[in-house]
Amino acid sequence: MVVAMLLGACAKTPQVTGVKVDPALLTLVPQDTTIMAGMRVEALQKTPLYQKDLAGFNIPQVETFMKSTGLDSRKNLWELLYVSNGRQGVLLGRGKFSNEEEPRLERDGIKRFGYKNFILLGDEESGIVFINSSTAGAGEISALKTLIDQMENSHGAPPAMTALMKDIPPEAQVWAAYGGGSIDLNLPGNFANASKVMDSIETGTVYLDLRAGLKAVATGFGKSEQTAQDLQGALQALIGMVRLSAPSSEPGAQRLYDGIHIARDGRRVTVSMEEPEESVEKLLELSGGQRR
Repeated sequence: MVVAMLLGACAKTPQVTGVKVDPALLTLVPQDTTIMAGMRVEALQKTPLYQKDLAGFNIPQVETFMKSTGLDSRKNLWELLYVSNGRQGVLLGRGKFSNEEEPRLERDGIKRFGYKNFILLGDEESGIVFINSSTAGAGEISALKTLIDQMENSHGAPPAMTALMKDIPPEAQVWAAYGGGSIDLNLPGNFANASKVMDSIETGTVYLDLRAGLKAVATGFGKSEQTAQDLQGALQALIGMVRLSAPSSEPGAQRLYDGIHIARDGRRVTVSMEEPEESVEKLLELSGGQRR
């Protein structure tokens, strides 16, 4: 009887699926969001790979948020979440900012802007807003005001984004989901082809898992099977150009790119990569990572 009751209770318990996101950040996601990107900073910093090879490298998004909020990411930053509707976006963060509702930042040029029940700190173009002592947003002033305007109607990610997030494993430390729409990546040179790649994708996800080496998986759905076939070819060409741009004096780089696999199943195109721990630093060097 007891066993049956326990089994019944387990059957009624909802299964947690998809990537983990701090609920306090999820409740701020506007309903017109089509792009989300997250970094579980605490989980990332706990991986052996990060502690051994990555702790000395700058992560641009983390550094930007640190400069904006005056936060020390190595001690007090828990999670980052970028949200965008394709036209404007805000970088949200959770951490121990201050024991006060509004941390006092001492930087030249900072002004205070009152908007509804919040205080924005920054200049005429960009700034930050502290939702409370552990939640903040950084971005253009207009985007921050839009975020505040939509807070009353924000109760979690829109259904289309939630569906995409379910395809990302909960253990992923870095991830992104794209629900469609135009994006201007503004990339230089040969990398401008990445913008064409995005234009051919209806929806897509990408995630990184650094618990054992580096595992990266990106999945995109073409608008048709022909589009997916074209996308597969464009990705192969893009990787080929990147491979050619690698210095000939770095034979390890060729082996690194050889580990990238592209597969297609109907409209679904998947790019996957798994590399051992010793290859990660080489990857960072090739992608322009800089040590602090």
